[in-house]
Amino acid sequence: MAATRTQSSRIRPPGTSPRRDAAGPSGDAPSRRRTAGEPPDDPPRTAAVRLSSQPIVRLVGELTTDTVGQLRDALLDCLADRAAPLGVDVSGLHLAEPTALLRLADVPQLVADWPAGGLVCTAPPPGAGTLWAAAGFSVLPDRQLACALLAGAPAARALGVELEPVAGAARTARTLLTRGCRQWDVPQLIEPAALALTELVNNVVVHAGTAMSVRVGYRDGCLRVSVRDGSPVAPRPGAPVSPTALGGRGMWLVESVARRWGCTALADGKLVWAVLDPSDRSWKGV
Repeated sequence: MAATRTQSSRIRPPGTSPRRDAAGPSGDAPSRRRTAGEPPDDPPRTAAVRLSSQPIVRLVGELTTDTVGQLRDALLDCLADRAAPLGVDVSGLHLAEPTALLRLADVPQLVADWPAGGLVCTAPPPGAGTLWAAAGFSVLPDRQLACALLAGAPAARALGVELEPVAGAARTARTLLTRGCRQWDVPQLIEPAALALTELVNNVVVHAGTAMSVRVGYRDGCLRVSVRDGSPVAPRPGAPVSPTALGGRGMWLVESVARRWGCTALADGKLVWAVLDPSDRSWKGV
């Protein structure tokens, strides 16, 4: 059973600068006064993600080494809350530094095992499509085609619920899971997936103590579950314990039933996910 952990990069908010306008305790020099007729400084480069009612977000601004971390965090944040695959319209994003695109190359791989599925890049400017494809993104030249493709995949939609870190949270998550497994005709996964999801939710209740988002999805022949919370602390694989022990199983229990699991750091916490394959029989001994 494989486990992975990934880290989402962070940068200063766009438009901010480490320089001060006036001398302060740190000894920074005051900003220089412009002479008459001197052109203003170049405006700060920024990039942003714009949401819409369609299953597509739009990237705007300039992609540079300074803005790519912000875009990466924003994309992962959008995908973590999605119930279906996401389209990314890049027509409004100028690749000011094309090499910065390489820092987005891990995003498609990170979200591939999340319940909602992956993402598709659409409407790249002339010549930019090959760069996005080289970075590992699926690319469609037309936004309308991407909308039609994403809207035509209802089977990929995930189920979700928002929970507080209280007693009974795991029970609510299991109810959602059971409904999904019956809906997708994989009742044999209810028991092993309930073990994994219960552990993920209880980890948040006991250790993170924050609100959480639970997602359950079925696609490509596998059941996928995830729990997002507001703590940056990643769970650690545990060691086997006695079958009669009360608790203490940690992520060992998840490892014992999941084909693979992982943890992705987000700007405001983390998302822990697990994939269960109905062809796996190892969980029958748990």
